Amino acid sequence: MTRTTLLSGPATATFSGHTFFAEDGILVTPALEIGEASDRVESDANGLIDGTVSSGAVTIKFTPSAPFADLLALYPYTLAGPGTSLFGTTDRPLVLTAANGVRLTFAAAAILQMPDLFLRSHGTVAGAVTFLALGARSIGLTAENRFLVVDTATMPSAPEGTPQLADDFVITWGGAPWANLRSREGVRLRFVMPTRPVLSDANALLDVTLESLEVQATFAPASPNGPAELDLINALHLQGANALPGRSLAATAEMLEIAGDHLWVQLPLANVARGDLVFDSIHQRFGELTFVAERAFLGAALPLVGLSEGGDD
Repeated sequence: MTRTTLLSGPATATFSGHTFFAEDGILVTPALEIGEASDRVESDANGLIDGTVSSGAVTIKFTPSAPFADLLALYPYTLAGPGTSLFGTTDRPLVLTAANGVRLTFAAAAILQMPDLFLRSHGTVAGAVTFLALGARSIGLTAENRFLVVDTATMPSAPEGTPQLADDFVITWGGAPWANLRSREGVRLRFVMPTRPVLSDANALLDVTLESLEVQATFAPASPNGPAELDLINALHLQGANALPGRSLAATAEMLEIAGDHLWVQLPLANVARGDLVFDSIHQRFGELTFVAERAFLGAALPLVGLSEGGDD
């Protein structure tokens, strides 16, 4: 074994003009979609003889480390509606450049899962992003280099600007007593985005479309100050004029703002979906709250969540 031939080392990822380093490495997983049990070839004497391959794809997953201006490029679906094509009308390549000079260019890539955001005063801000790579749309299924081109290049230098930073985030939902809150352990934003494959017998996996998008924000408010026990009951509208079954969530929604010096997050129509009240001698009274963002027809195209660089002044 020649030690210098061992394959290892980090890489950068470049997508839509933005270059990302990875916090803990980049995982590339090529995989085949093998037919269901009913599509497999079997016999009594020999058991499973063969099977069929319906499609093949490559997933690329990593936790990005980048300035906020680049990080925001990983959230392209905040205005996307059901049925939106993830791959769009033009192929966008994803390029991985390794430290040893090997460059992998995936012909067509799309973000399959936007990263969670961890808005807090310490630690990493972004979770893992997942890309899906398919073959180029202008090249035949059996053509060489349809999925991937491997050549050599110099690994990009680190991007200019400060990488993503933890911050002191101020949280406001509507008005008092939900104004200018702090969290005990940060705010987590989770992007729930189920997708649907677009298949063809002749061309296998053609595209992936967005089924829906929901944004969930969870945090535990810090004490003192902030809401009290009855405020949570009122926010959930468990009693009072808005307690009737069948009520509209949009009718009682409020803007949820999470503002820091480096990142500003807005959920234009957010509701408290659940919360915990803890009565013991150890924990603070308010446990974790969960907010959900809803769409509504307001006569203008509002994003489900707005992300921008810069926040509290």
